[in-house]
Amino acid sequence: MLEKEDELLWTEGLDIVRRLEAGGYQAYLVGGCVRDRLLGRAIHDIDIATSATPDEVTGLFARTLPTGIKHGTVTVLEGGRSYEVTTFRQEFGYSDSRRPDEVAFVLDVSEDLARRDFTFNAMAIGSDGEVVDPFGGQDALRAGVVACVGEASERFSEDALRMIRAIRFAAEFDFDLLPDVWQAIVAHRSKLKHVAIERISSEWDKMMAGSGPEQACHYLFKSGLLEHVIDPLPEAFKSAAERYRYNRLSWEWDRWGVAYSDEGSMGNLSQLPSISDTDLRWAALLTGMALSEGDCLELCQKLRLSGRRSLRIAGIVGLNGQLDFTDEDSLWESWTLAVLARGRSIAEDWIGMSEGCENEAVPSFKIWLEEMPVTAIADLNVRGDELSRFLNRRPGPWVAEMLQSLLEGVAFGTLLNDKSSLLSEAAIQSTESREEER
Repeated sequence: MLEKEDELLWTEGLDIVRRLEAGGYQAYLVGGCVRDRLLGRAIHDIDIATSATPDEVTGLFARTLPTGIKHGTVTVLEGGRSYEVTTFRQEFGYSDSRRPDEVAFVLDVSEDLARRDFTFNAMAIGSDGEVVDPFGGQDALRAGVVACVGEASERFSEDALRMIRAIRFAAEFDFDLLPDVWQAIVAHRSKLKHVAIERISSEWDKMMAGSGPEQACHYLFKSGLLEHVIDPLPEAFKSAAERYRYNRLSWEWDRWGVAYSDEGSMGNLSQLPSISDTDLRWAALLTGMALSEGDCLELCQKLRLSGRRSLRIAGIVGLNGQLDFTDEDSLWESWTLAVLARGRSIAEDWIGMSEGCENEAVPSFKIWLEEMPVTAIADLNVRGDELSRFLNRRPGPWVAEMLQSLLEGVAFGTLLNDKSSLLSEAAIQSTESREEER
């Protein structure tokens, strides 16, 4: 059942269509909103196509923004929401495999729909509720397939990002890529170098956040598309993805951690949907690919993820790399050191990722984290300036080193977290350090 917000968007969109019709123009709801309405999915925005020119649209509505006049688009502001209204158009020439060289306004909605990428995105609904579907979009929805409008090779030659979008739609809707679509992706994958990395990253991030990240990654790696991005991805990532193309490997969690079937095998992609947080999905994927923290950080930066997200994802992978799964004692010790090095937040993220990947040892990690008396220097009941005064030493690098040593002592239970005990231990360590320097 569609939510009230969806119904409100749809109703207001149709009101705009009726106002355009009342002005003597043709108008339809088009594209993704029609597709999602027919699928019973949530609608996030409404696009409208019309025979009215941008100037004519502007003349009909009180509040508009000229967001894409060159391509016939005006944003209409109604009820605190925005609706993109675009003049029916045809597009000609895609010399850069990204955008049309020329746009011409037309008067027929079918001509406008013919320029679109996939058949289920090339449908329109008018104020009478009738579906305009000249290319079989409803058939594609019923069959559960991704089909291009016309020749797939032509559509991907026009805009190479459509190859990535085809994969995203297939994964999100659990649809199949028709053979001609897949063959065209493989044949034209080198054209992806014409697409800005930000556009590719945005699509891939949507896949990781969507309902079928495992299928999306399968298609991305198997197709070899990522080998052709304009800004080459890290070699370690490309090597892992390349191995996946020819041998779909996986790992499974053993009692205490990850057991790799061989060096750098792929993670078990089927577990990704069990993780709700998109960043944790990224971390699980890259952990399964056996990437280092540095490689993960480089990949995230190449994909233009925010600094906060990049550090979070790489930090989770890095924490995993610090763990020693030899036995329970080694794991507890390495876990404690990893938490001290990376903080409680990253440790909790790692636990969240591990729960989604069905790690049987998660309860142990949770208990260990809960039982840690301190996880950061700020938790200590002594400050750096207090150490300096008590030991009568000038501040310097030794302060940070001393605080770290005290932190580890408290975390491992060999030292109480009270000021007297901490200062006494600091005095002992300071004396020993000066004796070693003599």
